[in-house]
Amino acid sequence: MLLAIPLLNIPSGQAQVVGTVVTTKSVNPSMALPGQTMTVKINITVTSGAVGVTGPVDSSLVIDRTGSMYGQKFEDAKTAAKAFVDDQRPQDRSQVIAFAEDAVIQKDFTTTDSSGKAALKQAIDQIIPPYGFTNLYAALELSIQEMLAKGMVGHKKAILLMTDGRPTMGVTSSPRFVDLARSAASSGIVIYTIGLGGAGPDPVNATLLQEIANAGGGRYYFAPTSSELRDIYLEISAEVHGPPATNVRVTENLPTSLVTYNNDATVPPNSTIDGAIFWQIPEIPAATSWVVTFTVTAQRRVVAVNSITPTTIIYDRAGQVDIRIDLPPGFATREVAVTSIASDKGRASVGDVVKFNGTVVNYGTIAETFTVGLFANNTMVKATPLSLASRGGTVVSFEWNTTDATPGTYNMSIIADPDRTVFGDDPTNNTKSIRLDLSPKYEATLLPLVVMILIPIAAIPLVAAALLGKRRGYVARTFPGTQRRGRYPGLCPTCNRPLTYYASYQRWYCPYCRKYIQ
Repeated sequence: MLLAIPLLNIPSGQAQVVGTVVTTKSVNPSMALPGQTMTVKINITVTSGAVGVTGPVDSSLVIDRTGSMYGQKFEDAKTAAKAFVDDQRPQDRSQVIAFAEDAVIQKDFTTTDSSGKAALKQAIDQIIPPYGFTNLYAALELSIQEMLAKGMVGHKKAILLMTDGRPTMGVTSSPRFVDLARSAASSGIVIYTIGLGGAGPDPVNATLLQEIANAGGGRYYFAPTSSELRDIYLEISAEVHGPPATNVRVTENLPTSLVTYNNDATVPPNSTIDGAIFWQIPEIPAATSWVVTFTVTAQRRVVAVNSITPTTIIYDRAGQVDIRIDLPPGFATREVAVTSIASDKGRASVGDVVKFNGTVVNYGTIAETFTVGLFANNTMVKATPLSLASRGGTVVSFEWNTTDATPGTYNMSIIADPDRTVFGDDPTNNTKSIRLDLSPKYEATLLPLVVMILIPIAAIPLVAAALLGKRRGYVARTFPGTQRRGRYPGLCPTCNRPLTYYASYQRWYCPYCRKYIQ
């Protein structure tokens, strides 16, 4: 069963920390054109684990020997403490303190080489049988005093406080315990508390033990039965020593349609199958790193993005199996485009509302969120946010109220991602345009109608005079005004049709030629 680790949105090259394993991945450069090379670097660092510098450990084993510990519980507690001693390294040191109504040093700090381990285990076996009440504060206070006075410079310092009951004598106030633990933590001492279960609700006062561990920078462990103490002690030992990461499995899943692996990893992989590059590392010791670097060649325009986690790292450590990290960044193409545009009218008058529709698609390999805008010439009229899944598309709609617009011809465009936050292969396919002719708003006038009525009326006597003159032998004459009929101020000199006068512009306009008359 895999232990899922929540994914953080981490920029390329920055660290992702899970427990005491730090993983980083970088891609350089972060964008490449077809044929260009990108370098990938993966780094796995196993830190030392507990608070303090890497090196030997000074530990204090504080063991409850009160009356409630009598019997198998006490035997299991001693067995667990001896297992902890056996797990220490030759450069480490351990101390044993036993407590009931008072606290006593059962064995002072002793180097845990073979002879030292034997002496410490003998001291544990010689703890007097359980009896008496629980003076928990005295035990914690003595262990801190001893660690401050005798702990060696450069050594990690850890206290393991085990009890099966509540404090029943001496200091019992929770704030006093917390203050004591906090002062120890400020001096680099880590406090682990272990509650051994018993009859009744919360017999060990888990709340207090949790508060002590939190203030002391350590952890609280609960053992329902004494048989579980040994595993807890060994887990704490592994944590304070900074255990290695074992059975480390690293898989890099490359999208072969986008990039090609160049078979140049600095650490040869165990296998390479269809873009999946796999490494298996038996062990990465504490305070060391495992690093691999390799290159890929871009097949298309690709970018490194944090929303993809193609690197999987699975490892075992400190009793936990199959701890998993999914590490960004990954490779992607990013491309949004406008494939069509339409409007409900190609000609309109100032004040009309014109509707536009456009089809927008995401050709990229990842989901995108971007802006789509309606532009009149180069001026944005409207904008709306849009999210599209990879290979997804939709129709966006806009309305333009032209009340404040100037008459003329407009190049209307729908543009996807006008800010160019999404970079694609084709920088021009994010725009589609359509023409809109915008006329002035029509203003009613009687002048053309009057002109149309008066001209025929004025022509009647002229025609009659001409006919009469011809009948009498005279040469008919035309008036200059009739020769200049096209120059009449109410008619267009081009098409000879009635003009419209716009008082707001103080100009004549021909609605047929669609232009103003000078």
